[in-house]
Amino acid sequence: MPSHEPSTAAPGNPALLVLIRGTHSAIFLVELAAIAWLVLTGIAGRRDRSTAVAAVLVTAEAAVFLANDGVCPLTPLAERHGARRGGVSDIFLPDPIARTIPVWSTALIAMAAVLHARALFRRRR
Repeated sequence: MPSHEPSTAAPGNPALLVLIRGTHSAIFLVELAAIAWLVLTGIAGRRDRSTAVAAVLVTAEAAVFLANDGVCPLTPLAERHGARRGGVSDIFLPDPIARTIPVWSTALIAMAAVLHARALFRRRR
């Protein structure tokens, strides 16, 4: 995964930066909740519209992240508007956790996929 170097651009609009960081944080929290929901519903063997919505959200986020070479598009936007480092992880996560978000979130998504596949397989028996 390519590394993302912080921008050296002059600080932008502080109010806009707060809006970008707030949006970035909200998206991160929604995605984290969707991943957790997929794991929990996979454990329970539950499949309904809420599971489908969570799967669509996670798939869309993954597609955007991968299409942008492993960098959230809001990261460079935040940096252009004055963030020292634009990642949402700078706001409230310890650095060791933040740096590994793609690793542990991918593991949780894979776990959810296996759990849902297992439940589907058991229903078809």
